Amino acid sequence: MGVNRPGSDGSAAARDILLLSAFEEARTAAAAAGVEVIALKGAALLELGLYAPGERGMTDADVLVRPAALKKFEEILAGLGYLPMPNSADAWYKPAPGEAPPVVLDVHTGLWHIKNTDELFDWGLEPGPSGLALNLADLFLHAAVHPLLHHGELTPRALEDCARIARSAPGDGSKFWALCARKAEVYGLRPAVWPALSRLGLAEGPALEALRPRGAEKIKAALFEKAARKHSAALEYLLPVLQRPALLAGYAVPDERFMLRRYGSAGAAAYALRPLRLLLSLLGRR
Repeated sequence: MGVNRPGSDGSAAARDILLLSAFEEARTAAAAAGVEVIALKGAALLELGLYAPGERGMTDADVLVRPAALKKFEEILAGLGYLPMPNSADAWYKPAPGEAPPVVLDVHTGLWHIKNTDELFDWGLEPGPSGLALNLADLFLHAAVHPLLHHGELTPRALEDCARIARSAPGDGSKFWALCARKAEVYGLRPAVWPALSRLGLAEGPALEALRPRGAEKIKAALFEKAARKHSAALEYLLPVLQRPALLAGYAVPDERFMLRRYGSAGAAAYALRPLRLLLSLLGRR
């Protein structure tokens, strides 16, 4: 399946190349310091050659590091000239030459669909063109569930990402789908993956059945499907907690680092205002 996107021109290609180069620079510096860094989302797809520069378009490069390595990696970014982006808990930016937008690296230590990020580094990486990369199965699952868990919607771009990942699987794809099914079962992802999978028409036979929600999972799958059909502000907040109930505490009472980066304060007043800010955010997205 193909998706036509406006803005797939030379400027978009140049932006992609700039962001990918920034990621590679940061990864090289991190590797020299013993820190593992891998690409996510658009940066991963571009690095693996599933898109040409400018074809998909990126506004930032998403990267993943082990939670224990975050402080060291942020020190590395600061040494490369990056600054914490205002009002963001994760992003770092560096001014670009001329009037070009700044280079932005969005740094993640966790993914909402997996409880222990270290598992990806220990078991989910394989050699990529320029460094370690997520294996295709983990990349597919991330592409399928991320828009629903983070944004409460399933976009055409996300479906195109999933399609390209699946079609790049070696051989007849049977090993790829078997690994997707096994990981989806371990992480409890069948309800979250199903909306994307059912729209793609790529898997069939035993592979499709292995990924189909069953039993009580069908209730969760119905909510994910509802968000996939039409964005819902309420589901944008509910689906992550439905997937991982422990996230509810993080919503209500984030850690000090998040509060400082997001709101500029980790005092009692900032924490007291957090529920109101969440409510205003929810109402503002209706």
